[in-house]
Amino acid sequence: MDTIVKALAALPDTSKAAIVAAVVTFLGTLAAAIAALVGILFTNRGHERRFQRQLRHDQAQKKIERDMLLRKEVYLEAAEALVNGLSIIGRHPDLSVPQQQLGQEISDLRGAFAKVSMIGSSETVTAVSTYSTELTATVLELSLARFPILQKQNRLAVLGEQIKAFGAERDRMVELMKQLNFAGDREPARWEFVQKTFEFEAKRAEDTRTSQNALDAELRGEWLVYMQRCFEALFRMSPLLLPAIRAVREELGLGFDEDHYKRLVETNLSRQRQVVKEFMDGLQALRG
Repeated sequence: MDTIVKALAALPDTSKAAIVAAVVTFLGTLAAAIAALVGILFTNRGHERRFQRQLRHDQAQKKIERDMLLRKEVYLEAAEALVNGLSIIGRHPDLSVPQQQLGQEISDLRGAFAKVSMIGSSETVTAVSTYSTELTATVLELSLARFPILQKQNRLAVLGEQIKAFGAERDRMVELMKQLNFAGDREPARWEFVQKTFEFEAKRAEDTRTSQNALDAELRGEWLVYMQRCFEALFRMSPLLLPAIRAVREELGLGFDEDHYKRLVETNLSRQRQVVKEFMDGLQALRG
């Protein structure tokens, strides 16, 4: 170091000034470079912090969107199940619909109601559970009353098949009589057998038809009473939709005018009762 100092001291003043200027320039450049580097480092750290905040925000937003999409799917499915429950009740009087199919349709609704219990508020779970419980009880009640009617309907179908079979045998005897007459066969024993068989089958067909008519009249009367019972079940279940629909709409962030909806339900129920009464009166008049 002393050698460097002595060497510098031996230099002319102009050289010393040039060296000092160079050193100052170098130090200034180095300081500027360091300042720029520090600035870049701080800027990058700021960008990184902002990126991290943006990333967290985007992740939170996506989570909110996923949750909302899930809620939308769950509650729209639940709303559909609420309405379908009433539809299933309304289909009970249709004796052409198998009881097993109605039971399966009700069972399918339970999945939609169960999903609500997993993510819904206590108010929503209570409203939907109340509706679901009453729906299940109503369907069981109507199903129990439907079985005897279905049994009689099946018995009518059996009697109808028997009448066809007896009629076919009777008609066969008539055809046999024609053949005997055409052949000129006057054998008394053969004619007596054919005649008695014809009379027997004709009586069986007539007796069965009488039983069929009596059972059909009995079935129609019971079916009318059962249909009225199904309509009353619909009227009883309809008001339970109000709290369930309100809760579902609130879960989806949708507005709900409860008073307007209640008036609408009451008006529709009143109109439906009138229509059902006129329909039942018309059926009774046709029945005689």
